[in-house]
Amino acid sequence: MSAEGAGPTPGPEPGSEPRPLCPEHGQALSWFCGSERRPVCAACAGLGGRCQGHRIRRAEEHAEELRNKIVDQCERLQLQSAGITKYAAEVLPGKNQRAVTMASAARELVIQRLSLVRSLCESEEQRLLEQVHGEEERAHQSILTQRAHWAEALQKLDTIRTSLVGMLTHLDDLQLIEKEQEIFERHRGHTY
Repeated sequence: MSAEGAGPTPGPEPGSEPRPLCPEHGQALSWFCGSERRPVCAACAGLGGRCQGHRIRRAEEHAEELRNKIVDQCERLQLQSAGITKYAAEVLPGKNQRAVTMASAARELVIQRLSLVRSLCESEEQRLLEQVHGEEERAHQSILTQRAHWAEALQKLDTIRTSLVGMLTHLDDLQLIEKEQEIFERHRGHTY
């Protein structure tokens, strides 16, 4: 790639902020050096430039690729959120109902058996009923804990997705490229 014929750099569009220039050549940073992972100007990328022979591509192409990666990440987060929402809506209520049913069945069984020998074991009946109640409470607490965990996970995923969408909306190509590593390191590992 050569810097020859690059001509003067176009001025900023009306209403937009001026784009950063190459500190060495004073030209627009309209190229991306894949070897050094940074934006460069046409002179840096051309013959005799510091990035000659490196993997060079248009900055907007690299930014578009980053945008596509962020959109893919947002879609994955949306699918995870949908899965968690479905789990919380469909599975947890079933677990709760099973816990209630099992506790009710256990309570009935205890009452039936102990009523046959009530005169001999009033204290044993009370102990067993309290044990069943304790198990029911533990089952309910477990379900409440799971519900809180998944609600927090949904909130975190929504926050990440909102952050990514904000970056897509507010960052220009160069800012997006500069924050590439930060974006994907910050949001890596947030899967459920």
